[in-house]
Amino acid sequence: MAFVRAAKVDAVAPGSIAEFQVGGKAVAVANVGGKFFALNGVCIHEGGPVGEGALNGNVVICPWHAWEYDVTNGKIVGSPDGAEGLACYPVEVREGDIYVDVG
Repeated sequence: MAFVRAAKVDAVAPGSIAEFQVGGKAVAVANVGGKFFALNGVCIHEGGPVGEGALNGNVVICPWHAWEYDVTNGKIVGSPDGAEGLACYPVEVREGDIYVDVG
């Protein structure tokens, strides 16, 4: 799949995260200091909406059971290397729009 427009840059303020449907998938898009990151928006624990969680720096907290993920790499915070996490997707910003490639 190619890059698909997810949202306007204004839809994800610095220090926030939001959920969008991209290519039929729930995708959480985070703005960390003006840099955008996209990851699977479905928590691996029990399917919670990651994009509705609180963003603290580069860590999002799933609102259902407080599982924490690093939005820069999708890994569960505090888990050993190689542990399961969320898929991350490439992001591009073009003329005020956020594009994500969910592959």
